[in-house]
Amino acid sequence: MCLASLSFGLLNGQQAGSDQWYKSPEELIRDIYVAVSGKNSESVNWQKVRSMFIDEAVVILRTSRDKSTQFTADGFIKDFKDFYQYPEVQANGFAEKIIRMKTMVYKDIAFIATVYSAEITGSQRPPTHGIDLWLLSKKDGLWKITSVVNEVIPAGEELPDEPEWKF
Repeated sequence: MCLASLSFGLLNGQQAGSDQWYKSPEELIRDIYVAVSGKNSESVNWQKVRSMFIDEAVVILRTSRDKSTQFTADGFIKDFKDFYQYPEVQANGFAEKIIRMKTMVYKDIAFIATVYSAEITGSQRPPTHGIDLWLLSKKDGLWKITSVVNEVIPAGEELPDEPEWKF
């Protein structure tokens, strides 16, 4: 995600080399995990990340074992930038990836559930696993994130043994 290699289209909320935004909500969600991963904060294209959200988006993240915090899209990005300032993250980078995804799309709305892993690159600690529940809307042909809520799966725990969590 080198800032110097970005096209004008990308800076305006489009993928480089494309005259369309993401063809599907799944593409957008796959790309946000890639976009927030990097060697350091400077290697992450925060403008691209911001362009994935509507202006009024709501982001609710687990911020400690017993607390979730609500952010705007800009607050979410600031929180991520602050995370990248931790010495271990500065030195090694950070990576998130989707393990599983479940999607429901109807016309111009979408719901996507992801199970993901997140880790400080090269850390001796095992990756953290969590669930993100994304809501998206398509307006003027562009898929955008309207909200996301997050929960961390504690080490040694699994998702409930119920059909809706089998994806």
